[in-house]
Parts: sequence; structure tokens; C-alpha cells
Amino acid sequence: MALTSKEETVRGVDEGFYKLNSNQTCFYRVNYPPARLAQMGMDNEKLSTEDKIGLIADAGALAISGDATTASLLTFLSALSHETNNAYVKQNLRPNIPLITSHRVWSQMMASLNNIRSIFAENNAVADGLKKFTLKLVSQATETIGWDFKPEEDYLTGQLRALLISTAGSAGHTATSDEAKSRFRRYLTGDSSAIHPSLRLAIFQINVAQGGKEAYDSVKQEYLKTTSIDGKEICLQALGRVQTTDLINDFLDFQFSDHVKVQDVHSGSMALAANSKARDALWHYIKDHWDEVYGKLSSNSVVLDRYLKNSLQKFASHEKERDIATFFQEKDTKGFDRGLVQVSDTVRGNANYKERDEDLLLEWLKAHGYTSG
Repeated sequence: MALTSKEETVRGVDEGFYKLNSNQTCFYRVNYPPARLAQMGMDNEKLSTEDKIGLIADAGALAISGDATTASLLTFLSALSHETNNAYVKQNLRPNIPLITSHRVWSQMMASLNNIRSIFAENNAVADGLKKFTLKLVSQATETIGWDFKPEEDYLTGQLRALLISTAGSAGHTATSDEAKSRFRRYLTGDSSAIHPSLRLAIFQINVAQGGKEAYDSVKQEYLKTTSIDGKEICLQALGRVQTTDLINDFLDFQFSDHVKVQDVHSGSMALAANSKARDALWHYIKDHWDEVYGKLSSNSVVLDRYLKNSLQKFASHEKERDIATFFQEKDTKGFDRGLVQVSDTVRGNANYKERDEDLLLEWLKAHGYTSG
């Protein structure tokens, strides 16, 4: 059926299972009651890949806007931990779909979950609980897909493997971290076959985050010696996973050295902004070195605008929003003023979301055994 008016009552619906906006055909959000969303998670084999992606995206967006809760989204995600894209294969409707876990669904799951983890990162109890939730969510899928690329595998299976390994490693999956470190050591001693090209970013990220200065310096040297564009970008993204103040500051100085091209500076800063351990240091660096930042990036206002948006919009604090606005108040912002407006709106929205949902989220995590905080 099609909706042709702003408001309409639909009767005779099978309450056992129903899904509005089938296959995400139309451009609107659907806000389901928590119990209905949970039920659809339990019945997820009846949903198409597009339906699952849409439900996750809608639930995440509606939680941020205040029309739904993070708990509802996490409940739905829990039911998708065994997600495969073979529902239609079983029905013999799409026989050419391989029996593999769906990369597109997992990609949306991780995007939504990473955003939640970023916004609530300052609350240690919530952050720890979300990390444990992530670990439980991805463990079986990561162990199932493994490390080895098969000759007949399609591209998306390889992309899924990289996504799961990166997520599992950062969430504390010991076997994944150990394997990533082993392969990294072999790679550094000259065994180029130890790291499949599709796993370079995941393995570099895990090692930089967990390997301290030695791993950081190794990836930094990899950046300096590689001649490939994608190789340099992978290194910058991985270096942004640093965990200590001295390495964070070293990487910030490195980004604005002659070694990093103007158009590539944002790659490392995006990673630093997504890193809750480095986010504040990044903002302090921008303030303390504004003349240097502006001098390197202002020759192209698009580059400067992109850099500031990527660096600042992960904050979730009204105090940070005011601090950013105050800093730029007396400065010439021509060429990136609209970007700063977007930063302000995003940070304010994140802060409102955090204040509104933090206690409810902590309560859900406690009730499901993910934290005792």
C-alpha cells in the first residue's frame, strides 16, 4: 500500500509481523515502539538487507533527535549478531546471493554503534559497557569469517572481514589482537604476504592502538617510505589511533610538517577526532597553533572547511560548543563559516542527546550485564 496523505490510519494489519517503507523505497524515518523494534529483531530473517539497514539507520537517527532511545537500537542490534544476507536464498528468491554475512548490514551496524560509543565516551561506565556490548556483538562473526581470503571470494566479503577484524580488535577480542600483532611483526621483518592489502588498515590500527611507541614509529616509517597514495592514507588513519599524550602531540606535529600534503592532513585528524583519547588534544592543538594550521590549509578554503568539520564535530559537550564559537568569534572565517555552523549544530545535538539518554543507556547496559558502573 502507499501513503497518500500526511496522516492515515491503517487497519487489518497482521500484528505478528509488519514493516513500513518496505526495502526503504521512500525517504522518511519510521519510529517503531521499542517492543515492535525488538520483535523485528527476533524476526530478522523476514527482513531484506535494505530493511535491516533502514531500521538501524532510523533507530539511530531517532535516538539522536530524542524521538526514540539508544536502548531500543541496541536491543535490535543484539538480534543481528548472527546476521547473514541469505534470508532470500532460503526462500529461493535470489539464488545467486552467496551465503555470507552481509557487509552492508554490518557496515551500518558499526557506523551507528561507533557514533554512540563516540558520543558517550566520557562516561567511563557507559564506555566500558558499550565496548563489552561491541565485543559480544562481533565475536562470533569475526571468528567465523576468519583471516584467510579464498580465491572465489567476492569483494564485499573481504571488506566485511576487514571491518570485523578492526572492530573486534579495538573492542578487546584477544585472539584478533594477537593475530594482528603477529602478522604486523612478520610484515616488518620483510614478509609482505603476512598482511593482505585489504587488512592493512585494520592491522595497522590495532597495532598503533595497542603497541605503544614501537608500533607507532613503525607505521610512521611505513608512511614515509611508501609511494602509493592509498598506502599513505592508510598510515595516517592508523596513526590517529594513538593512545598517549606524547604520541598524539608527535602525530599532530607530523601532520603539519612537510611530510604530509595539504590535501591529506584531514585524514589523520578525522582519526584523532574519532579517538576519544585524542579529541581534546586535537582541539587544543588547533587553538594553540592556529596561525600554522591556517597558514597551511587556507590556500584552499574547501580543505580548511573540511579539516575543521572533521576535527571538531565529534564533541558532545555544550562547553566545547561555546569554546569553539568563542575562539572563532573574532577571526576571519570567510570560506569556512558555514562549516563552523554545521560543527556547532552537530556538537549541540550530540550534547543534547548525551544529556537526555545517558542515564537510560547506563540502566540498559547494567540490566543486560555489560557494566556494573
